[in-house]
This record gives sequence, structure tokens and C-alpha cells, in this order.
Amino acid sequence: MTLVMPDTSAPPVKHAITDVYDEHRRTFLVQYPIWVVVALGLAGVAAFAITGFFGYSDDAGFVKTGFLQAWPVFLWFCALTMALEISILRNSKLRVELVAALVVTLISMVIVGILYFYRLDFASLLDQFLKNVLNIRLLLPQITGSKFLYAIINFVLLIVFWIDTIRRWIRRSRGQPINSRIDIGLGGTQTTAGPADNPSLQELISGDLIAGAALAALLAFIFRSDILTWFSNLLSINVPVTDCVTVWPIGHCAAPYGGLHNPPTLTFLDTIQALIYLPLGLLVLALSAMLSGFGAVGGVEEQALGQTDFQPNADESSTESVSESVSMTVINTLRSALNRRLRLALDNMLYSLRNAVWPALILFGVIFIASAARFTRLYLHLQSDEHTCVPGCQSTIDKYGGPIANVLQAGLFGILGMILIVLAMTILIFRIRVAENTFRFLGLIGFIILLTFWIFSLALSGFNGLLKLTGATNREPFPPFGPSTLISLGALLIWAAIVLFRRMRARSGGSGG
Repeated sequence: MTLVMPDTSAPPVKHAITDVYDEHRRTFLVQYPIWVVVALGLAGVAAFAITGFFGYSDDAGFVKTGFLQAWPVFLWFCALTMALEISILRNSKLRVELVAALVVTLISMVIVGILYFYRLDFASLLDQFLKNVLNIRLLLPQITGSKFLYAIINFVLLIVFWIDTIRRWIRRSRGQPINSRIDIGLGGTQTTAGPADNPSLQELISGDLIAGAALAALLAFIFRSDILTWFSNLLSINVPVTDCVTVWPIGHCAAPYGGLHNPPTLTFLDTIQALIYLPLGLLVLALSAMLSGFGAVGGVEEQALGQTDFQPNADESSTESVSESVSMTVINTLRSALNRRLRLALDNMLYSLRNAVWPALILFGVIFIASAARFTRLYLHLQSDEHTCVPGCQSTIDKYGGPIANVLQAGLFGILGMILIVLAMTILIFRIRVAENTFRFLGLIGFIILLTFWIFSLALSGFNGLLKLTGATNREPFPPFGPSTLISLGALLIWAAIVLFRRMRARSGGSGG
């Protein structure tokens, strides 16, 4: 028998400061205080209980008004989201990024809470308060139907893009690295700029102009009335977006829309910008290639282009040598701008869009989380209606598709929301390592919750039975062995069978050997 000693000379595994999971030891790198885990768990139970027992159409007074929407579950989901952001950006070197992420998340929560849950009630209540208490008359339009909302979002994204792009051009002209990376503990930060790490200024300008054209074209597609109406219906906001809402907000809105003399739509304005940026980017690219061709034969100052002197081959004629030099120089210039280090080119384009993308991803992530909360409420209420159905409630069950359909939609929107939040953190730090490590972390947490959720569900079922037996309520949002309970319990049994089968195979293999 040979005794194999562990290799103590192997270097320790390096972890990024954003890592929350150790892939080698398969353990968490973040240790949460017990009271935090307990508090979040109990808060989740309370949020589900409040949402399940209150807010029905036949409830009276404050109970119906206060709990008509799934805001308790929404706030709990947002608390989990902020806990994830704090876990990723916990290092003191990332304080600015942490504050920025939390502020954007809080702003998104307020926007979604007003528009998604209480978009009409909030406007009327605030209008009534200002009129009666402060004797001020405020005409508050529906925010989602205001043409200023979409115009502000559209142009803010473009302004942020160009401010960051011009900053990068200035840094490159000064010889500084265009993308100042955050050191997450794995190296790879830049302290000096060189041709191997940064594209030339011509390449940078050309690529950013093309990226700006792509952003403007995307916004032109998104800010169409039919696309915005479809997206509103998808998220159950159900606020129709008319053509008059997606036009230039200043001035009278009247058909026909679009064009230079009629009220221009946002799509028209964005398309115009795209058709300006794209030709300019191609012109810069063409001029760069032409200047490189002249530089190859000494027609311009080589130092200005960063080229070396060309030495013709004595075995070739001057025409052949010069032609080869010019053609290869032009090809290399085009390849450098379009395809040299494709990853670097894509990296620079994404970095130019970075500050415009990650806040939008957080906003959409919070919207998906709100959708998950809404479908969770529908699941609990429809589950209660199935067990305590009064005349006429069957039509409601048929309308919303039943509990199983809603619990699946709640899970889908919740997963999509978390994916968008993780992608936002990845773009904020601008390291793919954030996404890779965090998804493993969330996968393990999701697996733990999946295997233990049935216990929480049965506990709520027991509590539900107690309230119903004592006459405190006739609701039954947590019946024994509902769909979510069966899914969790089934996952536990399947995993237990897999583990048992593996152990039996291991024992049989050991005894056979």
C-alpha cells in the first residue's frame, strides 16, 4: 500500500473580492450572521402569510385597499436582491459601486411600486392630498401615459453613452488606458496604455460611433407604441401606449406623426441619429485605412500613424513590393479595427455602453421581481378559491389559469429577475468572473431552498388549519400538499433516491474490489 501525501506546495487558490462561492471546496465565502438568515426567513413567512390571507375582492375597508397588491412579497424579494448586491460588493474597495447599486435599486423599487402596483391610486391620492390639505391643485397625469417619461429615458441613455464615450476618447488621446478596470484581486488591471492593450484612437472613435449607431437603432425599435404596449401587456401593467406618447414631448401632438415638420417620434429621432453615427464611423474607418496605405509608402508621417519605415525587398520589383505593402497595410488596418482581438473589440463596445446598461438591467430586474410577486399572490389566492369557492369564483380561476400556471410563472419571473440583477453587477464591475461565481452561488442557494421549501409550506398549512378551525378566517391559501409543496417534496425524494443509488453503487464497487 502506498501512502499518498497531500501536495502542500501547491499555491493557494486565489479568490476575487467579488466571489461569494468557493468552487473548489464548494462552500460559501460569505458567512451571514445567524440573525440575518433567521430574520429574512421569518420575514418571508410573514410576507407570504399576509399576501395569502388578505387582499381578496370581498375583503372590506383598509384590508382590501392595503393588501390588494403583493407589496409584502415584493419588498421581501427586493430585500433578498439587495442582500445579494451587498454580498457581491462587500469589499471596502467597492464602496462606490455598492452605493451606486443600492441607490439604483431603491429608485427602481419606488418607480416600480408606483407604476406597477399603485400607479392610479397613488396619483389620485397625492392629487387629493395636495388639493385638500395644502390647497394646491396639481394635475398629475398617469406617469406611464406621459410622453415625457419615454423621452427622458431615451435621451438619458444616449447622453450617458456619449459622456462616457467622450471621456474614453480623452483618456486614449492622453495615452491612458481607456477602460480603467477595477482590481478584484485576480490581476489584469492596467496602469499604462500600450498598443497591445488599447486600440488606436481612430479605431476607438470608429468603433464607438458604430456602437452609438447600434444603441440608437435599438432605442428606435424599443420606443415604438406597439412594442411598448406589448411590453406593458406582458408585465400586466395594461396601460396602452399611443402614438402621441412616443413623440417629441415639447409642442402640440397631432397626426400624422414623424418627419421633420410633423411631431417627430422617438423612433424617427433615434433612426436619424443611427444614420448619422454609422456613416461617420465608417468614414473614420475608411480614412484610417487610407492613411495607413499612404503611410506604408512614406506618403504621410509614419510616427503619427505609429508605423515603422517600410524596407522594400530587393528580390522584388518596386511595384510588386509597394503594392504588397499597401495592400497588407490596408488589410491589417481593417482587420485591426473590425476583427483584431475580437474579444477586445467587443469588450470596448460593451464598456462604452456600460453606464447606460447596468442601471437599466436593475430596473428591468426589479420589474420582473414585481411580476414574480404578483403571480405569487395570484397563486395563493387562486389556491384558496379552489378550496373555499363561492358562487362565481370559478370564472376567476379560469381567467388566471389556475394555481399551477401562476406558481410556474412566479418562478420563471423570479429567475429572470435574478439573472438580470447578476448581469447588472457583472457589467458594473465589468468582469465575467462576477457572473460565473454568483450563478454557482445562486444555484446552490436555490437547490437548498427547493429541498426545504416543503417544510415551510407544511408549517404554513398547519397555521392555516389552526386559523380556520378557530374561525379566525375562512381562507385556505396554504392547503396541505399544494402544488409548490409537492414540487419541493418531489425534488427532495428524487435527490434522496439519486444519493442512495450512488452510495449503493459505491459500496458494491468497494466490496467487489
